[in-house]
Amino acid sequence: MMEAYPTPLADMQTLKTKTLVWHHLQKPSRADLKWLEHHFRFHGIVLDELTHPTARPRVDNFDGYLYMVLHFPIFDERERKTHPREVDFILTKKELITVAYEPIPPLEDFFKKCSVEKSCEDLYASRTPAHLLYHIVKELYAFALRELDHIQENINRIEEEIFSGREREVVEELSIVRRDIIDFRRAIKPQLMTLESLAEQGAEMFGPALKPFFTSLAGEFTKVWDLLENNKEALDALYDNNATLLGIKQNDTMRIFTIMAFTTFPLMLFTALFSMDTVHTPIIGRQNDFWIIVGIMVAATAAMFAFFKRKKWL
Repeated sequence: MMEAYPTPLADMQTLKTKTLVWHHLQKPSRADLKWLEHHFRFHGIVLDELTHPTARPRVDNFDGYLYMVLHFPIFDERERKTHPREVDFILTKKELITVAYEPIPPLEDFFKKCSVEKSCEDLYASRTPAHLLYHIVKELYAFALRELDHIQENINRIEEEIFSGREREVVEELSIVRRDIIDFRRAIKPQLMTLESLAEQGAEMFGPALKPFFTSLAGEFTKVWDLLENNKEALDALYDNNATLLGIKQNDTMRIFTIMAFTTFPLMLFTALFSMDTVHTPIIGRQNDFWIIVGIMVAATAAMFAFFKRKKWL
């Protein structure tokens, strides 16, 4: 089990074993940065980066340590939207510093787990900060895989509704889930090059024996990306299918209205002719003239419907 030990900063969480130390900070203050500068002699560029979130993932090799930025998708159930949350990693030979700017549940849970569970002692006691980094990032990707479960559930529900004749009702739901996938992809996609660079630079810093651990992180990324792509393709197919079904229904509706218009227009013209104020109007004035006109109109309507049926327009 990792042992917590005090630091000069009340808002810094720290775990210590015989071989490594893990410092975790959230929203670093000026006091935090001063302590890091004094304790580690980090470059001013790194300290400046820690004052605010960074737009893109990357890994930089400084003198004796690595600085890496990754973003992980966190789904907000209230907003029904995925937000990228940044984690900064500073990796030295003996210590690992993680920095978050907003709450990241899997990272916080992992820290608590390492604080109280004996299994963490067996996992990290005789290893390096590079091994700890591997398990932290692996846990974050495992959480990302679990985050994809709600997307899969939404896709399954949308599929059932589409094929239950509720095409119009799911249009908004399709847009929400597509936005969720777009946000997820935006957070995840740029990370592959960063992880590949980490494998090279990490091996230089910790030795070739550690390279398989760093390389394995790219594999964890691939698991998330492949599942995300499968969900995207499934949703795109459902979106196209729903649009097709809606188009067919709209075409059927337009066809019915067109047939109704084509049917009623001649009848309206026929009745308009008989309503003209002329000296002599055929049929008008004869016995049963009303029923004769109605009969002609019914016969004309039946003839047009028979013609439409023969043409298979109905």
